[in-house]
Amino acid sequence: MTQGPLMVLDSAGLWFRAFHSVPEKITGPDGTPANAVRGFCDMVAVLVDEYRPSGLVAALDRNWRPGWRVDLLPGYKAHRVAADGGEDAPESLLPQVDVICELLDAAGLATAGAHEAEADDVIAALAGHGREVLVVTGDRDLFQLASTTTTVIYVGAGMRKRLAYTPGVVAERFDLPVGQDAGVYADYAVLVGDASDGLPGVAGVGPKTAATLLREHGGLEGITAAAADPDSGLTPRQRTAVTDAVDYLAAARAVVRLGGRSFDLEFTGNPDGRRGPADTARLEALAASTGQDRAIRRLVEVIGTLEPA
Repeated sequence: MTQGPLMVLDSAGLWFRAFHSVPEKITGPDGTPANAVRGFCDMVAVLVDEYRPSGLVAALDRNWRPGWRVDLLPGYKAHRVAADGGEDAPESLLPQVDVICELLDAAGLATAGAHEAEADDVIAALAGHGREVLVVTGDRDLFQLASTTTTVIYVGAGMRKRLAYTPGVVAERFDLPVGQDAGVYADYAVLVGDASDGLPGVAGVGPKTAATLLREHGGLEGITAAAADPDSGLTPRQRTAVTDAVDYLAAARAVVRLGGRSFDLEFTGNPDGRRGPADTARLEALAASTGQDRAIRRLVEVIGTLEPA
């Protein structure tokens, strides 16, 4: 039997999306917040039903701000660090994350993580083995993974919009060089910057300028070489901006580009995403404690279409 596509979830991105899309008045019988649980179940059910993968793996952050990235770029996600040193997240979301992880396990769905790795790193590793992969995320950084075998499904707020990004779509959407690997998007992100990740970008280089520079010079190496050449066509202001940002560009590229490091992936469930047996008793207990019987039943029903172990 031909192996179908593997769907890989950017799990944290989805439960944050779910939390902010479903009203917090959704609670369990004891008043405990359950909006993220409801939204996450509904999202995964819709995605599996729409795209019909044969396997599914939920990628997890073992470290949301790895030390090696901070060493390269001290400002990386610095504004998102809470007083206790953890990630600054809504207080009512944190206990729901534990519930969601338990739900994934009870439903027989696989998860994957790695020491000193974010979910993005895990997803890049899973997308690099030649199998057809559908990456589901709300994070544009993952557009760089689009390839002949990997499609990035970008989920908008509330699941109201879902766009499929192939290399051609990435190039068209951001006016980037056609025919190059979509990884050039990482260089684009470095140039433009991303306030949510603490990336300042290059002064005076916005989306249009970044796209033009990449089309004309191919990548960060070509752009930095052009900045050192008075006859390259860069304006004096652009040459100065790029030259002043050389150290930032090198560090940020190593931070943003995925796949440059190898990680030992740790799985629960089947690494190929085949569904394991569901623990009915645990699922019923979770449905009762969260008050989300309908959403959990729907999720279990839909993931029944995944290939069994």
